[in-house]
Amino acid sequence: MKEEEQAEMKPDVEDKDKPWEPPYDPMFDAYVSEVAKSILPMHNSREQVISLAMFVAEKMGGSIDKDNLYDFPWELHIGELKFELKSNVIPIGNIQKGIFYHRALLFKALGDRIGISSSLVRGAYNRAWNHVLLIDDPPQDVHGPLTPPKEYVVDLMHKVGNLMKSDSAEAVHYQLFCGCKQFCGKNQVDQKQVSMSVSF
Repeated sequence: MKEEEQAEMKPDVEDKDKPWEPPYDPMFDAYVSEVAKSILPMHNSREQVISLAMFVAEKMGGSIDKDNLYDFPWELHIGELKFELKSNVIPIGNIQKGIFYHRALLFKALGDRIGISSSLVRGAYNRAWNHVLLIDDPPQDVHGPLTPPKEYVVDLMHKVGNLMKSDSAEAVHYQLFCGCKQFCGKNQVDQKQVSMSVSF
């Protein structure tokens, strides 16, 4: 084989051996900068969580009434992005019409960047949600040790910013009810498998 032919083939071999990397997401970086400036300076954890929830919902189509959930055109939007990018892997910052699991992933990713601790839980039927631990502020005239933190589910879809106690009927409905007279199972997401890009 001629040296010129060998030189032409070498880059192809190197490309195949190169590990896959997710596409750069400039919008996500812009989101991180924005929440770092507007939310990170807040001193109250509850206010930070609520503000981040409102930010996420705003970027992904706003609040959606439960009765209108199945008219929300997220599938068309995702299909257009896949066609435009020629890939099933979509940078999370590109999604402007997102539902439960898009929003939960963005909330988790942004929260991790600015120090808001949360868990990401995935259920069936495109459901996902975030748990946060918050300490209730004691009354001003009460002194002593703080009460243990309570776990809340963050509403990113309907009553955006609403914090539901994780064992409440409202939280269970948000997590499991699919709007079609059926309930969806749930399982904990392996945090190591969470990516900034979403594959559909």
